[in-house]
Amino acid sequence: MNSPEPLPEAAGRGPLWRRRAARAGLALGALLVLYASFEMGRYTAGYSVLAAIHEHEVLRGDIAALKRTNRALQARAVELQTINAGHAHAEQVVTRSIAQLQAQIARQSEKLAFYRGVVAQGAPPIGLRVGEVLLSPGKRPLHFHVDISLLRTDRPDGEVNGTLSFSADGQGPGETSLTNQVLTGKSADLRYRFRYYQEFKEELVVPPGFRPTHLTVTVRSSRPNIAPLIQSYPWSAVSVP
Repeated sequence: MNSPEPLPEAAGRGPLWRRRAARAGLALGALLVLYASFEMGRYTAGYSVLAAIHEHEVLRGDIAALKRTNRALQARAVELQTINAGHAHAEQVVTRSIAQLQAQIARQSEKLAFYRGVVAQGAPPIGLRVGEVLLSPGKRPLHFHVDISLLRTDRPDGEVNGTLSFSADGQGPGETSLTNQVLTGKSADLRYRFRYYQEFKEELVVPPGFRPTHLTVTVRSSRPNIAPLIQSYPWSAVSVP
């Protein structure tokens, strides 16, 4: 009886999977040797994996701390910018208020000096004085614009009131005097009511052919026992070309 023939695997050096496992083991061993040599070289050069890991963690902590500090500084910078903007606005408001107060003080000082000068000249019984009278030609012929101011000469404890009227003297074809009604075209006199001073702007019209020589201003008080204030001005002296 013949003996059985050996399997094909027995004809070689062993099973195929064993040869592959041996080659894989050799390759892995070579890699381990190489890595060990690499680590040995780094260790010999003074490099430590644990030290590198520790240093990496320290650096990460430092970076996180720096980021927190940066965020805090940015928030502080925004806060300071807001505060500076508020201070700048407040400074502008204060500067504007100071300028307004200074201008107001200057105006009040001028009024006070003017009133002192008026009182020093003597006050009429009515307690009022006619200030500046300015007469200028209008846009149409025979039309004139008169600007006049009234001011107190006594102590301004309360308001004063009354009437203001104009009249004109001159030469004309049929008359030598013009009343307030003719000059202004109004049936009633102007009314005044103030505590310190009041300004008036009125349009006057003279008839054709009339040549005015004087403008008369009459100021009456609402109190009947006080005499009116009557002042006359040369027409040419108060006119502005």
